[in-house]
Amino acid sequence: MSALHTDENMTEKKAAISNSDDHFVEALLPLQTRLYRYIASLTPNRVDAEDLFQKSLLTAWQERQRFKTDGDLYAWLCGIARNHIRHHYRSVERCREMIDHAIVEQLAIRLENEDRHFQKRQSALTECLYKLPVKQRELIQRFYQSDHSIRDFAISRNTGVEAMYKRLQRIRTALESCIKQAIAVEAVR
Repeated sequence: MSALHTDENMTEKKAAISNSDDHFVEALLPLQTRLYRYIASLTPNRVDAEDLFQKSLLTAWQERQRFKTDGDLYAWLCGIARNHIRHHYRSVERCREMIDHAIVEQLAIRLENEDRHFQKRQSALTECLYKLPVKQRELIQRFYQSDHSIRDFAISRNTGVEAMYKRLQRIRTALESCIKQAIAVEAVR
């Protein structure tokens, strides 16, 4: 009976690990492009950037149990990448003399902060788009999803160019105001 109980516990643990692995992968996938851009911006050679990106992903996978699920996965990934980049610069002979590691560290921190700010603005934009009246939201989305100039877009909608320009400008102004307000509210929290 105890062997059966142990087998059931092992099966439950494996299922829990598998489930958490799936959640980790789901959370990681949308961050890969951002992580690669972060690494590439700190690494002058594209081949090195790709290698460091792969090493960072491998380390993240190997260390995934250490990640706290309530933490910021992107910041955690950047920390892993920054460690690999630091090690890379130390190990490559030509980089030891050319690279000031303190500057690379400052740049890495600045990039992370700018990315956080960009993500907040992106999130605020998404929220603000859904606060717009449906017709305005559809108009602005259709305009930016098309490859048309304002002139061509206005003609395709049987509207005057000047009227379309003003309509889009009013929507952009409303979005800008909403985004600024959302970011200000976020800063207070």
